Amino acid sequence: MKKNILLFFVSLISVSLFAQKGFHIGISAAFTSNFIYTQNNYGTLAPFKEEYVRVSEMDYRFTYGGNGGFVVGYNFKKSWGLQAELRYSTAGQKYEDNFMGPADLPQGRIGEDANGNATRVNVKRVVKLTYVQIPIMAKYVSKFGKKAKMFVCLGPQFGFRTASSENVEIGGITYFPDFTSDQKFKTFDMGLALQIGAEVYATDYLFFDLGLSGYAGILDINGDGLKTFISHNDVKYQQSRNANVGIMFGVHYLFIKRNTEGF
Repeated sequence: MKKNILLFFVSLISVSLFAQKGFHIGISAAFTSNFIYTQNNYGTLAPFKEEYVRVSEMDYRFTYGGNGGFVVGYNFKKSWGLQAELRYSTAGQKYEDNFMGPADLPQGRIGEDANGNATRVNVKRVVKLTYVQIPIMAKYVSKFGKKAKMFVCLGPQFGFRTASSENVEIGGITYFPDFTSDQKFKTFDMGLALQIGAEVYATDYLFFDLGLSGYAGILDINGDGLKTFISHNDVKYQQSRNANVGIMFGVHYLFIKRNTEGF
């Protein structure tokens, strides 16, 4: 599938260069807030003695990220076209919570005072993922406006994970769960991409865009090994999906002179 998607991207550039009508290329970037929905702990809280703690979910913390890359588009008609991107993107999620101890780590027991009474233990978990992403979107541009026009892009997005990492700290001590991050997360992701914003024309051949971007994954990103993994921490298996929302901007070059009546 990866080869087919890349072939499609190259073919779109080749056909558009040959036709030239309404063809544009550019670069784009976005600042995003990233999420992993219903991401299971998978042993993150296994060191804790109390069962109700081991089955607890951790609170989400704001997780920022971004993406950037190349854009190629072709307007078949005045208001309709196709746009594809090839970009590098970050994903992941930060978690933090406080749980009642004690917790038994290789370094020793924490979360217990000198009298044997349980105390609170802070737990932090950071999941970082990076992808090469290829969104292929239908694009609609409004007919109104001369210097600026509204646009909407919508279509499937394919992601190929290039790296992953997970850092867990229990009471400030680094803890290594049973599964590695590469085992926990699949290398392929797919979902729906959306962009809404405005195109601002600086010249007849150059325009900028600014707006909002979003992504909602439709595939479970958890590795196959985790689906059969049974631990004290997980009562029931839950699928996990990537998502993000952010502010995007870009600059594009038109290969033919633009006019207010369209291409």
